[in-house]
Amino acid sequence: MSTDKPHKKRDIFIDGPIDPAFIAESIAKHATRTDIGGHEIFLGQVRADTGRGDGSIALAVAAIEYTAYRDMANEQMTPIREEAFARWPITCLHVYHSQGIIKAGELCFFVFASAAHRREAREAVAYVTDEVKKRLPIFGKEIVADGGHRWKSNS
Repeated sequence: MSTDKPHKKRDIFIDGPIDPAFIAESIAKHATRTDIGGHEIFLGQVRADTGRGDGSIALAVAAIEYTAYRDMANEQMTPIREEAFARWPITCLHVYHSQGIIKAGELCFFVFASAAHRREAREAVAYVTDEVKKRLPIFGKEIVADGGHRWKSNS
């Protein structure tokens, strides 16, 4: 486990959508690490959702405008990272979330972990993904097809 030294606070936010080339570059940077046997990735993508959760149909989501209490979110991300490194023997963990308007079909959330074995990487990514959604002050305003909006809630 990588708990020898505390991890520095990082800015997890990217303005605009997450470029698939950025994801490929992140993976490629780990090719020289011979202690890694498994990578796990979660990618969040804006969905053109038409459901409201109550069974009724609404206008399709055209985009989501993400905002956050950036400093607070970055501060709260540090213990989530520390928890993941303490629970699993992962070698690295990267988390990025979009800010601004992200169109349906574009990527908005990227969690990437590496470990000697796939199970640890998989469990760490699932944990971090869920904790970010639960604990960070990130807000999504769904922009619907007619230009109106509604506030997104995480389930």
